[in-house]
Amino acid sequence: MTITLMVATVNVEPGWAVGALAVSDPAIDRDILVDAEGRPWIPGSALAGSLRAHLSRADPPADERLMGSRPPRNQAEAAASVVSPLWIVGSVFNPDGADGRPGAPASLEITGQTAIDRERGAAAAGPLRFSRLAADGGTLTVYLRHDPGRFPLTDDDLRLIGGWQPAVGRDRTKGCGRATLTQLRHGPVDPATPDGAATWLSHNGPDLFETVATRDVPCSGADGEPWLQASFAIVDGLLTSDGLPGKVAQSRRRGGKPLIAGSTWKGIIRSRAEYIIRSRYGEQAACQDLVGCGTCVTCGIFGHQGQRAKLAFRDSYIEGVPDTPPPPRTHVGIDRVSGGARDALLFQTEPLTAGRLHLRIDALGDVAPWVRNLIWHVLRDIDDGLIGVGSRTTRGLGTLRLTSQSEDPQPVRVPALEAAAPMEDAR
Repeated sequence: MTITLMVATVNVEPGWAVGALAVSDPAIDRDILVDAEGRPWIPGSALAGSLRAHLSRADPPADERLMGSRPPRNQAEAAASVVSPLWIVGSVFNPDGADGRPGAPASLEITGQTAIDRERGAAAAGPLRFSRLAADGGTLTVYLRHDPGRFPLTDDDLRLIGGWQPAVGRDRTKGCGRATLTQLRHGPVDPATPDGAATWLSHNGPDLFETVATRDVPCSGADGEPWLQASFAIVDGLLTSDGLPGKVAQSRRRGGKPLIAGSTWKGIIRSRAEYIIRSRYGEQAACQDLVGCGTCVTCGIFGHQGQRAKLAFRDSYIEGVPDTPPPPRTHVGIDRVSGGARDALLFQTEPLTAGRLHLRIDALGDVAPWVRNLIWHVLRDIDDGLIGVGSRTTRGLGTLRLTSQSEDPQPVRVPALEAAAPMEDAR
C-alpha cells in the first residue's frame, strides 16, 4: 500500500489565535491554545475545517472523498460512513525572526473589545472582553498523510490541495487568522517494499516527511483581489485604545506599529450601515440586538452567533507616523455640581496626530451588489466627518479623510426591503 506524505508551508500573518478556555488568568475572556512549553499552538483540527471547506467547493466536491463522511444523522448513514483517508498529522509554527529554529517562542498580546449601544452610540455596559492572541506572524509547517484505500490520491487532488487558502483560528472576519499556502511538497512511500520499509524504519517524525515529500505541487491559493479597498489620512488625531489599564491611553500597536483592528472597522461599518438602512426602511429593518437577531439583512452581511459574516475586514497598519510623538494630552474630569476639577480623575492620552492607512475588505462568498454600494455610503460618511473612528470622537478625534478614489454611491436599495420602502429615494 503506497502512502503519500505531504508537507505544506503556510505563511501566517500576525494577530491569530486558536481559542482555548481561559483557566490560567481569570481576567482573560478568550485565551489562546498553547503547548506544554507555553508556545502558541495550531493543532491539525484547527486546519481541517478550512481544508474541508476548500475541498467542498471543488467541482465535483472532493471533501467526503478525501476527508471522510460528515457526521451521520441516522443509523443508516452511520453504517455507510467512510473514514478520512487524508490525515493532518500535525503542525509546527516558527515565528518570524526565529531563523528556522523549531519551537522558538512567539510573543503574545492582550487586546480589549467592547460592543456599542445601538441607541446611545456609546460603549454598551457589560460586553467588554479581553482576548489573548499571537502578535507574531511566521511560518507554519503542516504535515499531511494520505492512505489510498478506496480512493487513491490523484494529480488533480494534489492540484486541488495546492489551491487551498488556509484560515487559522478565530475571528477571521475581524482581521485575524490570515494565512497563505506558499509551498506544497509530496512523495510516496510503500512500507511493504524493501526500499520503502528502510525509509519508514530509519526515519521518524518530521524527518520522515521531509525525506519522502520532495516533489513540488504548484500553489495557486494566494490572495486574490480585494472586494473593496480605500485609503485614508488622519486629519486631527486618532486613538484606538486596546482597552488595557494604563497611565497614558495610547493607540493599539503590534510589533511597534499602530493599527486599526479589523474588529474596529467591522463594528463602525456595521453600526453605520444599520443606521442608513433604518433611515431608509424604518426602525425594524435593521438589527436591534447586540449579539445579532439572525434574521435581518445586516445579520446576513455581517454575521451573528449562528452564522459567519460574508465580509472579512483586515487590520489597517498606520504608516507615516512622526518619529517623535507629541507630548501626552492631559485631561481632567469636571464635577457636575461644583463645575470645578474632580478629584482622582486626571488622565492622559497620546493620540496619533498624522499618518496614512489602508482599508481592505475581502468577500468570503457571494455578496450582492447593493452591499458594496451601502458600504461606500458609510465610507463617504467617514470622509464627511459624520462619524469618527476610534475613541473620543465627540472630543475632536477620529476624523479620517479619503485619499483614494471613491466610488460614487447610488441611492440605497435593499431588494428584500423594497416592498415596504417609502416612495422617496435615499440620497
